[in-house]
Amino acid sequence: MVYTLTGLLVLAVFLFWFNKYGLKIMAEKKATEELDKILFCSEKTDKTLILKTIHEITKNRLTDDEAMDYFLKIKGLQVINLSDPISYWTRKFLMSPTKIRLNYFEQVKFYETFLNFPEVNGRVFKKVDNSPLSRFPLTEAAQELIKRATLLKRLA
Repeated sequence: MVYTLTGLLVLAVFLFWFNKYGLKIMAEKKATEELDKILFCSEKTDKTLILKTIHEITKNRLTDDEAMDYFLKIKGLQVINLSDPISYWTRKFLMSPTKIRLNYFEQVKFYETFLNFPEVNGRVFKKVDNSPLSRFPLTEAAQELIKRATLLKRLA
């Protein structure tokens, strides 16, 4: 009887710890990998350059882990469309609060610096088509032919 109660107590403590901390650790690990694939898909973007920029904004107040956590959560929420199907771990990671808080001036500088970052392909919000083709009332077939012709010119 004593062993059963001790076992249940240990199990309850483990489940409490896992629910409180273990899920956060797993979500961070799995979501970070997925967000890295989306945000840093091109070879032009470099994590060290982004970390250096964030450290300049915050005057080296943050660790690399805290800065990357803030960057991934803020830019991930801006880039990923949460109404599209995304993994449970990514959603849990993005909806959790950041490890740090930036003051107002640091936030403004952060958003000014990374406003149009990144140019990504993937599950992102659709951009508005402001090309000259969208302004003229051509049929879809005619627009498709014009797009193919310009694509072929680019490839040639």
